[in-house]
Amino acid sequence: MEFAKSDALTFGLELEFQIINQATGLLSPSSLEIWKNLADHEDIARFSLEATLSTMEINSSIHTSADAMYEEIETLAVHIREIAQTMGLDIRGGGTQMAQFWNDRIMAPTDRAQELESKFGFLPKRFSTYGMHVHIGMPSGDDAIRIGNVLQAMSPLFIAMAAASPFLQLADTGFAAARPLETLMYPHGGPMPELRDWAHFEEVCDEVFATDLANSLKDIYWDVRPKPEFGTVEVRVFDTPLSIKKAVAMAAFTRACASMALDGHWRLSPKPPPATAQRVSRFLACKNGMDGTLYNPFAAEWMPARIWMAQIFEAAKHQPTYAADASHLEYLETQMCQKQDHEVMRAAWAEIQAQKPNLEDMKWCLSRYSHAVCQLLT
Repeated sequence: MEFAKSDALTFGLELEFQIINQATGLLSPSSLEIWKNLADHEDIARFSLEATLSTMEINSSIHTSADAMYEEIETLAVHIREIAQTMGLDIRGGGTQMAQFWNDRIMAPTDRAQELESKFGFLPKRFSTYGMHVHIGMPSGDDAIRIGNVLQAMSPLFIAMAAASPFLQLADTGFAAARPLETLMYPHGGPMPELRDWAHFEEVCDEVFATDLANSLKDIYWDVRPKPEFGTVEVRVFDTPLSIKKAVAMAAFTRACASMALDGHWRLSPKPPPATAQRVSRFLACKNGMDGTLYNPFAAEWMPARIWMAQIFEAAKHQPTYAADASHLEYLETQMCQKQDHEVMRAAWAEIQAQKPNLEDMKWCLSRYSHAVCQLLT
């Protein structure tokens, strides 16, 4: 498997958005209709369909600064919203949708979607959630593995910072981020195993492909994975934030973390972690978000997520990518001291429920809720 070398620390962003019916607040299986209206767009390559029809994805081009990334993503999002709104629809951020029932999801009429349903049954519909993927350019396959190991060890903090999926099926899950739990259902999902180098990665992939449950890396749902055709390491564990501004800032934060790992500023502690540390830390990040206590793999100790995050922000100021992304990292540092996305979502729903609506008013409630959490371009 050949790794296509790319410029170190360039980065790209993928965002999966909910397609919402404005009148009802429900997910709408309308991606094909939106797609048809995008057919003549000069940047059609920046949009893509997903396995189910209530999702549209935006993919950025390759960037060297968060400013340029934000400008591009905002332009693409505005365009897709304009198309959706002419159809009585809209797009939203958030890792899950309030009234999201897996059995209501409709698979896309694509070969890929049909293959997924054939292999995994109902799981692709259940995993019709909304995530953000960040790609970081790496100079070699071995670098992608080394940095991937570090970013995987940091993934509980990434989950906590982006937590935006407290609801499923009209109920509070009790989690700040329920979406990252879904990958654990897959035979090749969850955390990336710690790998020695690119050759070891290829050995593991051969073992995975031999099961016939995976034909390519697309079928391996690790939190972090190399993307050899792009020459990147991809961090896949984030919920889609409510706002594009936060999404780009989180991408810049991820790049800063990769920069510190690439130059050797961070290395995993030689002391073996407790046997269940990574798994428990991931769970606590999903459960409690930034109020959780997580395992810091560099200090080899448990610490509050906010303290660990503050240490990273301070260290990031000395990295070569900081100047290009400074305003976005400063915004994120400030934003993380305020109400988090999952808290915004819960507060919006609590305010609507405080009005004690009747059951027959559910569509009104969902429409009001959808409007209340619409922060996409703020």
